[in-house]
Amino acid sequence: MIKKWRPFWSYDLEKTERWLSSFALEGKELVDINLLSRKFIFEEAERKEVEYQIIYDNSKNELPRRLKDSGWENSVSQGKWKFVKNSNNPIEAYPSRDGVLKRNRTHSFVLSCVSLLYGFQLIPFVIAMLSLLIYPEDSTFVPSPLWSITILYFLQVIAVIVLTIYMTRKLRAFDVKFFGASVDAVSSIGTFSKWKFGWMYAPDLLENWLSDMAMQGNQLVRVSKMGTKFVFVKSTPKLISYVYDYQLKASPNYYEVHKSAGWQLKFTSSSWYAKYSIWQKEYEIGEEKPRFTYDSIEKKGQVRKVMLVNVSLVAYFIVILSFALWINLSNYHVYERNTFDQILMGTLFFSSLIPISIVIRTFQYAMRMRKV
Repeated sequence: MIKKWRPFWSYDLEKTERWLSSFALEGKELVDINLLSRKFIFEEAERKEVEYQIIYDNSKNELPRRLKDSGWENSVSQGKWKFVKNSNNPIEAYPSRDGVLKRNRTHSFVLSCVSLLYGFQLIPFVIAMLSLLIYPEDSTFVPSPLWSITILYFLQVIAVIVLTIYMTRKLRAFDVKFFGASVDAVSSIGTFSKWKFGWMYAPDLLENWLSDMAMQGNQLVRVSKMGTKFVFVKSTPKLISYVYDYQLKASPNYYEVHKSAGWQLKFTSSSWYAKYSIWQKEYEIGEEKPRFTYDSIEKKGQVRKVMLVNVSLVAYFIVILSFALWINLSNYHVYERNTFDQILMGTLFFSSLIPISIVIRTFQYAMRMRKV
């Protein structure tokens, strides 16, 4: 019996499946898995060329007839996880990835929320360390055995943040490969660039701007990963409809449905709390301008979603910044302030203006959409 430990196997299923197949080629057959300890258990067996697939669902039933007819059979089942294998070549049908996607999105959301909280906890710690390094003569270090606990805690905080970044990248790659989330780029380079900041808080203005650019013969090539740089190429004037779409929870077939209807995906965010995308579709003179929906109720529902998430997130940041400002102002006359403290106060004050401007832009967007 052979045991192998893989702590993050469920966040990179393709790699895990290839790993299991390579073990089968070496004559090691998967017989069990301990979900708690994250250990895979193998036994010596005949060398085989086998393809593994990992399924995550609530169903306790056997595999669907379609998969059985394609040669799939159960290898190991634990909880909601099913490890199935197939020795046929070629394989005509594969199990669905929908359950895995939903599960990993939930994990990514929870970990990202925790990381956000941890990130704000790191800020005062980092500021204190910087103050100690920049102005050691004005700082007092008190030795204590409890410092080791503090350091261990912040190491754990950093580990969670790193894990969240790793999960987000793997989930993004998973979306692109299995659910058509790849961006449709016209070419690899463009003629010129335009910078746009905060456009997601005024999506109607962005849509009109991109459509006007297309009518002037400036075709959108791509948008940077951060969503701030728009790259265009000089072309013939065209009528192109642009749609900003906001999804709190995009379904697995979201991208495929719109692409099959003739829409091109130009940008999709990698944010953990929602998916906002930019789509485009060309049309001719005399045709109705293509939209995702023409129903006024659905349009208002989209506006409400944008407002709800933006205002909630901004409110959270305002609370954190207000608390930080209150702490600094309440102790302003207690301790002698150095240049670093004054810079910090100024940074906190101006940072608090950014979320306020976002709220104003969001409400302006809602007021404009009421007239549509």
